[in-house]
Parts: sequence; structure tokens; C-alpha cells
Amino acid sequence: MSHYTEVCEIMVSRLKEADRTRELDNFHTVITNDFSFDRLVYLNEFKDFTEKARVVLSHGGGVMPDSRQSLNQGGCAANTATALANFGIPTSFIGRTDELGFHLMKFYLEKRGVDISHVKTDGSLALMTGFEIGEKKYNIMINDGESHGGFGFDDLTGEDRGLIQSADLVGVFDWTLNQKGTDLSGRLLDFLEGYSCVTYLDTSDPTSRKDEIPELFTRVLSRKNLSHLNLNENELKHYTGAPHNPEHCSECTDLAVDMKSRISAVLNIHTSRFALSVENDTAVFPTFQLKPLRTTGAGDSWNGGNILGILLGCEPLERLLLANATAAFYVVSETGTRPNLVELAQFIESNKDNLHTIEK
Repeated sequence: MSHYTEVCEIMVSRLKEADRTRELDNFHTVITNDFSFDRLVYLNEFKDFTEKARVVLSHGGGVMPDSRQSLNQGGCAANTATALANFGIPTSFIGRTDELGFHLMKFYLEKRGVDISHVKTDGSLALMTGFEIGEKKYNIMINDGESHGGFGFDDLTGEDRGLIQSADLVGVFDWTLNQKGTDLSGRLLDFLEGYSCVTYLDTSDPTSRKDEIPELFTRVLSRKNLSHLNLNENELKHYTGAPHNPEHCSECTDLAVDMKSRISAVLNIHTSRFALSVENDTAVFPTFQLKPLRTTGAGDSWNGGNILGILLGCEPLERLLLANATAAFYVVSETGTRPNLVELAQFIESNKDNLHTIEK
């Protein structure tokens, strides 16, 4: 039995115990701030699509009837909140949308147990059109940036701030799309100084705002009371100034250790083949070797599993397993659902021997 398999078996028992005792009822998380309504277009080959589109355009426009599409809940924060609620973790969502968006949030979030009573409806419904391409489902996401608007610390009401102060974990997501993301994250950390809650940040891809990265480091990433920072390998590249995405575990680990030397937070990195966490030491856990049905939203599911591990007080390897398994469950689900505790335990038990080999 490999060490990874042993960790899987330990966590299967741990999840079943947490479900039996309703352990997660004792926690409360607050998640902010993005929700969007997503249209996904599934393409076999991008080149084939562009060639067909070029023909249609040459005729002055027309119909392309052969692309499968779906409508989905979107937004890093909203997806993470749903993942947490599915685990049975009391979760509140704070953000801004419009009246239609709020009705969609009732359908997608509230019916799964997310508290949306702190959502503001004086904004716009954020929209995203995404393309998932080929067998590996590589994605291109086109966001309507203006619809996200700016959500800053001053947009939080007194009730919002009281809720945040009482939380066990506060998560801020998608800095990239929030023009006031640095203000929201930095002043939230100021506000929570001296409180014992865990603070969790996922910035999303900073490419479009790379000139603002130095300010983000100063006001947010280097803060002592930022508990966890979550990145993928592309985001790690941008924050470390690496010339390309790290392809192998050793290269990714070296970059992560370098970045960790500049921040206090636990640094979590997820890739398609492995995830790693750098605190005092570095922990690495492989991902599950499965054929994905989708990839958009996988990182948000990963966040949900990672936060589950944080709240359960798991060791880094155990936490990374929960994160990888939650993401894997979602990407192979026929309906794009995220697991509850029992489903997650069953998934790990069934797939514990189907892990990627980590190439050093």
C-alpha cells in the first residue's frame, strides 16, 4: 500500500465520522464576492470552429447549429460557497447583483443551503461566456468586466461586518474581476486584525492586472493575518516572475518555496497532475487520473475541498487530498454537481488507486 493510498483510507473514515457527528454544523464561513451566469460552449477542435465561423462570416453572418452549450452558475466565490454548503458547512455569501441575478442565486445557491440574505441587488448581473475545447477541456473564459463593477470594503454594511467578525473562515475570491479587489481584501484584513478567523484568498488569473501586482503584494499578500493563499501554476508564474508555467513538480515546488519566502500565508498550488502546500514544509499530493467532462469551475471546487480540510484540522497531505477529490468529483460528474461528505468519501474509496504519477 502506498502512502497516498493510506492517506485516502484515513480520510474516508474521517469524512464518514464528520458526517455522522455533524461536526461541520459548528462552523460558519463567509464568502465574497463574485456570482455570474455562465454560458459554456463545448468544441471538439478550436481550429475547426474558427474555420466554420470564417465561412459563416464570409456569407454575411448566419447559424452554426452544431455546438453543444449549457447554462450554469458561475463565479469563483459563488461556486466555492456552493461546494461548502454541499458539505453541510453553514455558509453566507456577500456580493452584488441585480434582481434577476438574485433570483438566479435563489435557484443555484439558496436551495443548496447558502445564506444569500446579505446580497445587494443594486448592481448588474455578471455574465461569462466560456469555450471548453477538445478532450482535455481546455477553457477560454470571456467575462463582461463592467457587469462585475467594483465591490469594496465600504459596500459592506454594519450587519455584513458583524457577520464577518463572527465567522470561522472568511474567503475573498476573484480579485482580478473586482476593480476594488485590493481595497476589499486589504481593508478586510485590517478589520479582522486580532480576530482568530481563518482568512482565505484566491485572486484568479492576474494577467490583465499585472501592473497592480506590487500593490497587491504590499497591501494584501504579504499581510501577517492572511492565512491561506490559493493559486494555480499560471498564477504562480505571474507572482514569481517566472518566464513560463512550471511543468514539473520540482519546478513548481521551487517557485512556490520562493514565493512563500515573501509571504506569511500557507501557499496552496493546484495543477492538473498534483497539488502542493507550502508552510513550514512542502506537501505534495497527486490528482486523480480521470477523463474530465468539464474544467470550468474545477478550481472553485478545489477551494471548497481545501477549506473543508482546513476546518476539519487536517494535515496538509489530507487537506490536499480532499481538495483534489472535490475537484475531480465535479469534473467527472454527469450533471456538474459537487459532492456531500458521503459522496466525497465514496469517490475517494473508489479512486484511491487511480492517482497520477508525479514527475519530479
